[in-house]
Amino acid sequence: MLTSPLSSGSGTAGSYFKNIAESDYTAKTPNISNKLSSHQIRRQLQMQFASMSFGLSSDEQQKVGSYFSQINNIYGVNDTSIRDEQEKRFKELKAELDELYGLDGEPKKLTVEEKKQVEEIQTKLDELYNIVPTKDPQGADRQRAESLKWELKKLYYPEGKILSAAEKKVEASIHGELKELFGIEGPKKLTKEEQAIADSLNKQMDEIMGTTKKQLTEEESKRADALIKEMEQVVGNLVTHGLSRAEKNIYFNLDDKADALKDLAKERTLTDEEQDELAKITQNINILLDKAAKIQEQQDHQAKQVHNQMGGFFSQLGSLGGGTLLSTTI
Repeated sequence: MLTSPLSSGSGTAGSYFKNIAESDYTAKTPNISNKLSSHQIRRQLQMQFASMSFGLSSDEQQKVGSYFSQINNIYGVNDTSIRDEQEKRFKELKAELDELYGLDGEPKKLTVEEKKQVEEIQTKLDELYNIVPTKDPQGADRQRAESLKWELKKLYYPEGKILSAAEKKVEASIHGELKELFGIEGPKKLTKEEQAIADSLNKQMDEIMGTTKKQLTEEESKRADALIKEMEQVVGNLVTHGLSRAEKNIYFNLDDKADALKDLAKERTLTDEEQDELAKITQNINILLDKAAKIQEQQDHQAKQVHNQMGGFFSQLGSLGGGTLLSTTI
């Protein structure tokens, strides 16, 4: 089953977004830019500050320390450290889940024929979800599409990063603009019959790519469920950053209720009352996430102001003959 039709596939509409997200992005020296998120800025500045010799005086070192303290105060020292720890924990959980399903090996190298088969299957999936491009942007529109590609790459950097509510809003905005540029109408919600076709196509693709999940024992299934539950908890904690503890508890309760109703919908058609309840739950979840996103955006704005001050500080050191490589990369 596709988790996100817009970010899967190869060679068609889905592949465009997948290639954007999975393109290699490496830099020998981290480059600090105002376009990076505040979390990335802080992490990269700290990495450079720790790994390079500045020859700063004690007063200058204290000044640098004060900038990091300001950013800590904006986000909350505990919340900032929790984000790093939880992203690490999410990767650990995913690695264990992949191992359970036998997906922890090296990716299979596809032949030319297998790549063609995968592309044909993905085309069928794109048609099923109604995400086939109807336009081929040219000129300024093509340049805009390429610019959006880089914005997504930065949004997904570093690899394995979990998006906050504010970042998810940015992601949705970028995807929306790309859909408009390429004339993509979907993704549409599949009927049960269409979902069965999608599941069959995905099964065929997994068989070709060597990504078929192994059949779990009862004990392994329980462990897999526990891993997925904890992964959802980690994502929930990160996406609700900025909300009060009470608001986070409300979010998780609503999320559990929504999951229960969605699971029920796989077994039978929901009653009108159940559909109304799910709609209200979804609306309340979105209200909480919108509030979290506004808080996160405000924090990011404040953090970038500190970043600009720090940039000016190092630039001044550079003009006075002090500083090092960091002075030239801000």
